[in-house]
Amino acid sequence: MTTILVPTDFSKLSKVAVSYAIGLARKMDARIFLLSVINATDSEEATVSWRKMQKDMIQTAQGDADKLMAEISAEKAGVSITYKHVLGYPVVDEIEKFAVANKINLIVMSSKGATGLRKILIGSNAAAVIDKSSVPVIVVPEKAKFKPIKKLVYATDAKQFQKEVKIAAECAAMVSAGLAVLHVIPQGDLKKGKSDMVKTAKDKLTGAVKDPGIKIHVVAAKTVVDGVNDFVHHHKPDLLAMFTHELGFKEKVFGRSVTRELALGLNLPMLTFNRNK
Repeated sequence: MTTILVPTDFSKLSKVAVSYAIGLARKMDARIFLLSVINATDSEEATVSWRKMQKDMIQTAQGDADKLMAEISAEKAGVSITYKHVLGYPVVDEIEKFAVANKINLIVMSSKGATGLRKILIGSNAAAVIDKSSVPVIVVPEKAKFKPIKKLVYATDAKQFQKEVKIAAECAAMVSAGLAVLHVIPQGDLKKGKSDMVKTAKDKLTGAVKDPGIKIHVVAAKTVVDGVNDFVHHHKPDLLAMFTHELGFKEKVFGRSVTRELALGLNLPMLTFNRNK
């Protein structure tokens, strides 16, 4: 059975991801694990006072979970949701360990979360989960509501296209969605005497796809982010899919990550795959 993991800090914004996951689970006949990561340790060396604090934190999280379950009781009808908590830090490592141990198929999480010492900063961890996760991740923006996925757009850098388009096609088929492929060429490249790049790239991608139902789009834009944003605005897909990789040192320093920038800034649910996992 397909299993969806939803990390939560029980904030109002993180509940958006819970609602989205419920809609997705109903569509996919999946079950949900609701996970709270508590910044604590169950080390035998912990003092008595620290253990009491841990117990209080667990009880608070359980109370939040019970309240959330009551709030969504009607919404989750027919969908299996199980609450779990884990002790540990950093959050991203605990999410990955839980996902592996429980054979999670998909992670759904909010792009933003609560603030405050007792809360998990979901937003600050969304990019880290994208970077680390060995399973696909859907990042849900704060105003998103689940609706049937009819249009899925796979934005590609064309580096591992044949392998990745097959995965994107399988995901589209799972939710009975149509698939479109988008490749953005930065305009700076066109100014270097490569004005035929758009046609050449489209012909190459089209030749690599055997399914005539997959539509290929190649556009030129100032930046990749601009190109994707403009495409999403005009074509209005229900889900954007991209493949990412672990950031190198220079990328971390200079923030060069199209996938992460889009996932945390786009007003559209985004499905990410880690191509290195």
